[in-house]
This record gives sequence, structure tokens and C-alpha cells, in this order.
Amino acid sequence: MAFSIGNSSVQDRLHSCEDEFEKINFIIKGMGSMSHPIPYLTRYSIIRACGAIEYGFKTIISDVNLESQSKQLKQFVDIKFRNSSMNPSYSNICKGLASFDETWKNKFKNNVNKLEDKNKVLDSLDSLNNARNTFAHGGSPSTSFVNVQEYFRDSVKVLEALELALIEN
Repeated sequence: MAFSIGNSSVQDRLHSCEDEFEKINFIIKGMGSMSHPIPYLTRYSIIRACGAIEYGFKTIISDVNLESQSKQLKQFVDIKFRNSSMNPSYSNICKGLASFDETWKNKFKNNVNKLEDKNKVLDSLDSLNNARNTFAHGGSPSTSFVNVQEYFRDSVKVLEALELALIEN
């Protein structure tokens, strides 16, 4: 899948995740979807996808005008935002943006609202986070591997809307 992300670090992480999905899909086809290890691969995929989206949104925001930031500002952003633990939910992305600039948040929300499949995209982001939280808190998510791939691809659209909001300055 081609991503419209200009941040090379984020793009690399997203492509790496997609590459792993291809390998997992190959394993699932070889073993059969009802094979015992498949739920574990699906759970791994949930964590991998959610982690890539979290990395993406925090990196895109943290890297804005990176070259002109002072050493102190870079350290502050790294400690307080980039390296913090934060689910990549729509509300967390909005809160993160608002902590930097209310205009960024508003541009992001406008970009998301313009998405042709806005509701599906936001539902996918929410479903990915819910599946991750279910698993992280000891539950067994009922999400299929195919769903995880779809949630991931839809969630990338949120990252694209985010990056677009920040380069529109």
C-alpha cells in the first residue's frame, strides 16, 4: 500500500508494519485460519499496528520544524510527548495537537471531516485501540487478522490528515 506520508521515519515504520502483515498473511494461508497459532499472530498484529500508528502521530507532531528547534525544546518535546505512552485515539491526537497549537487541532479536524469515509476511518482507529486495550488488559480481542489490516490502513488516513494539517501552515 502506498502511503501519502512525507515523514520518512513514519513512512518506514508503516511500510515495515505492512511487510510484516504480508508475512503473517502468508503464514495464515499456509497453516489455515483455524490453526492454533493464528490468534497469537493476530494479537501481535494488533499491537504492531497500534504501535505504528502511535509512533506515527507522535513523530509527525514532534518533528514539526525539528531543524529549527533548540536542544532544550527538542528534549522537552521528546520527554513530554514523543516518548510518552499514549493510545493513538482521535481524542488523544486532538489533545496532543491542542497542547501545541489550537489551529493545528482545528486544521486536523477539518481534514478528517473532509475524508470521504470519515466515519469508517474513525471507527477503524477506535476499533484498533479497543482491540489493543482489550489484549493489553488481559482480554481476548475478537478482531480477525483481516480486520486488523483494514483498521491499520484506515488509521493511516488519520496520519495523512494529521501531516497535511501541519504542513498547511
